[in-house]
Amino acid sequence: MISNNEEKQLLQIAHEAIANFSGDIDLLNSAIGMLFTGYYFGWRFLYIVHSKRTVRKYEKVLNIKVKEHFEPIGTFSYRSAGLSEAYKHSNFWKCVSGDIQIPNRKQIMDFQQSIKVLVDHPSTKAKQV
Repeated sequence: MISNNEEKQLLQIAHEAIANFSGDIDLLNSAIGMLFTGYYFGWRFLYIVHSKRTVRKYEKVLNIKVKEHFEPIGTFSYRSAGLSEAYKHSNFWKCVSGDIQIPNRKQIMDFQQSIKVLVDHPSTKAKQV
């Protein structure tokens, strides 16, 4: 659940971005969307679903740095198919750069799907002797 302080901070960032923005409304809409998904999913999610260039562009609109403003993992990050897949690999940044392809990287799973992914993940399996 979002605290009153966090809510005020997010709304203040959005308000300032809206007040200071000039340009294509789609850019502003997308940046504000990233502001809220970043809060709920974390900055690692943002780098899985957006290119580094896109994240920088939205950071400029919002006047924030996502790695300074958001936690790496958010409350709902477990629902990200792309992030779940990226964690199966040893190098997160290779997944971000595209060196390791992540299928369905933008897909958000429902609760039941995300539980299945967690249960089926190799890290949750007992090792065979």
